[in-house]
Amino acid sequence: MESKTTALEPIDIKKSRFDLDTYYGRLRHFITVTSPLTLFNSTDEIRRAQELLKDYAAGRRADLDGSHETQEKVWAAKQVVEASLHPDTQEPIPLPFRMSAFVPTNLIIATGLLLPNPSLASIIGWQWANQTLNVCVNYSNANKSTAMSTSEVAKAYMSATVTSVGLAVGLNRLVPRLAKRVGHDTGLLLARFVPFVAVASAGCVNVGLMRWKELRDGIDVYPPGVSDPEQSVGKSRIAGSYAVGQTAASRVLTNIPTLILPPLIITALQKRGTFSGPRGKSLEMIANLGLIGGSLFFFLPPAIAAFPQRAKIQAHKLEDRFSNIIDERTGKPYQYFEFNKGL
Repeated sequence: MESKTTALEPIDIKKSRFDLDTYYGRLRHFITVTSPLTLFNSTDEIRRAQELLKDYAAGRRADLDGSHETQEKVWAAKQVVEASLHPDTQEPIPLPFRMSAFVPTNLIIATGLLLPNPSLASIIGWQWANQTLNVCVNYSNANKSTAMSTSEVAKAYMSATVTSVGLAVGLNRLVPRLAKRVGHDTGLLLARFVPFVAVASAGCVNVGLMRWKELRDGIDVYPPGVSDPEQSVGKSRIAGSYAVGQTAASRVLTNIPTLILPPLIITALQKRGTFSGPRGKSLEMIANLGLIGGSLFFFLPPAIAAFPQRAKIQAHKLEDRFSNIIDERTGKPYQYFEFNKGL
């Protein structure tokens, strides 16, 4: 067993603890970033973690040596910072809109969406609340190299919520008509699928409308291993389209387990008479929320790990002007560039 006093290789705090070039490495990385335990860190604790990383990188503290304890302390601080601060601005992401808050906040929304016999007003209200949450999450975790004014954010919010809610409500109202044509059992299954199909499809629209400036104006791209905003080599609309498209795809992947597992399991249990007693409705609601919460908790990291947050793209896939940017270290054009995809 390795001695705790043995000097270890210094940590490069610009890099993840895990290999982000592999899916397994990204999965392990996002398990730490999305941990709800990081929500309990206060603003002061987040700032202290940030300062610890700066001091470690600069070698300013004698107590931050090459020991095992120091390395664990540095990795713990890095987890807090990556879960709480935006990588572009290094400012705290509002707590409800962090990816680590994804499960608890979405469970609240799911409770509203699952209320029995909802009125049109209830459907609109809860879908609006859901899309408002999506807007806030998308905006808070988006690439920040393309700024949006307050009026642009307001317009994007209204467009995203109105379009998304309209799509969600339209799909929900379509179910009774389909149920009459396909039979009771199939109609019942459709009724369970549709709220989450509506959420997934509306969520994709939401991402696109909230991040439209990245599509129109592009986002900053950087040489390999560089993230300092002042060292950007320019903005690329192609990189922006990759960032928005991959984020929308990860949102769909996040919803797929919730779309499939809870409706199928609840329908199977209902056919067996599990919820037929006097407390059947309450038990069904609890079981549904438990399945949804479990699906969100276990499948969020695998979904967002599908694409690296710090993405790479070959130079020839970007606009022509990026193909002739010379790497001063080699005297040759860069083969690829990097950009922050957002979450």
